[in-house]
Amino acid sequence: MQILTGSAPPVAVSTLASVQYDGDGAFVATLQNGQVWHEVNGLGAKAPLKVGARITITPGAMGSYNLKAGDASHSYKVELKS
Repeated sequence: MQILTGSAPPVAVSTLASVQYDGDGAFVATLQNGQVWHEVNGLGAKAPLKVGARITITPGAMGSYNLKAGDASHSYKVELKS
């Protein structure tokens, strides 16, 4: 129920160490904690992520994850890269 109401605890909170973009414009975000997250369904527009930003990853519906940078209102669907 926490996921449906948006109150689920974050799975990661870290600083953005680097960001790269793939050929489709989706980002690959590397956090200072070593985790690497890839944007799912990138729309071809580069997300305005800045190195040094505080990144919060929270669980989404149906096993998905959401990435939010700083106090931004927009979140991005992401998956953990192995």
